[in-house]
Amino acid sequence: MMKENRKSKQLARKLLTMDIDEGIRIESSIQLKRIFVNKNASDVFVVQLVVNNNNNSSDYNNNDIRYFDSAKEVIKFVNLHFQNRYTIVEY
Repeated sequence: MMKENRKSKQLARKLLTMDIDEGIRIESSIQLKRIFVNKNASDVFVVQLVVNNNNNSSDYNNNDIRYFDSAKEVIKFVNLHFQNRYTIVEY
């Protein structure tokens, strides 16, 4: 539980300080998924879920783009897909 809270807090800090020209990639070595997070000029988080298929290529689907008004909503979405087992890379 402590590790869960630490991961969520780390992600929250990065989301709250993110500028519109920055982004975050969230990935797991266990799962074949990645989440990309950006922030638009209206301070809305733009989140894209990318799933790798068995051929080791990515499946980009416009239906997997979502918009969230708060960092809390983004964290909930990330934890739903990764169960707090992920790494965060800023770009």
